[in-house]
Amino acid sequence: MVAAVTAAAAAFGASTAGEVENKNKKTRKLNKLPTRMVVETAMLAAMTGLSFHLSASFRLETYLGSLFPLPIVVASARWGDVAAWRTLLVAFLLLTLLSGPLRASNYACLHGFTGLALGMCWKRKFSWVQSVPISALARTIGVFSSLAISSLVIRENVLRLMVQQVYALIDQICATLGATFVPNMTAILCVAFVFVILNSLSYTLILHLVYSIALVTATPDGNFSNAPLKVRRSLGLPSAFMQ
Repeated sequence: MVAAVTAAAAAFGASTAGEVENKNKKTRKLNKLPTRMVVETAMLAAMTGLSFHLSASFRLETYLGSLFPLPIVVASARWGDVAAWRTLLVAFLLLTLLSGPLRASNYACLHGFTGLALGMCWKRKFSWVQSVPISALARTIGVFSSLAISSLVIRENVLRLMVQQVYALIDQICATLGATFVPNMTAILCVAFVFVILNSLSYTLILHLVYSIALVTATPDGNFSNAPLKVRRSLGLPSAFMQ
């Protein structure tokens, strides 16, 4: 009797172990990423990190700023949101080693999250009426996040210093012109916030136009950015991509 119970328990344990092993194999198979995706993600992240590091070293960020979100958008176009997040994470780690955590954080805030927002919106076929404000919001949040991180690192409120400098400049101009009215700090801060939003909107609109041309081969229909027909005609895209 004892032997029969032991044998039954052993058989049940073996079957349970076999089921668990099969389940683990299926889980590993589902979680396994395509090799090509991993390789392309690594290459895009390396290109992003090196280009940002070199442009920062040679003071070229002003001229190449519109290209930094492009690798993340390409990763999103080819492999989806997971590849875009991995590209941003690997580029952030690479820049942390090359340029330090502050420069890496600035890249993630100013360009990385903007690229993620663009890729996610275009992957879901959002119209430009939706994708431009969403990506501009991501850019605006990134700008103020970058200022906050810089303030923490140098232990000084960078935004307050900028507002104080602008206030002093306006005060000097008003004194030179003989004006008696000088706007207060709150008004200057509100105007600065509005200008940041306008800058983000214009920046993301330029990215929409540039990437509509750069990503014509990213998807079979040649319109990953979901550009309107009039815009595609204005940009001179081939007629095959406008059907």
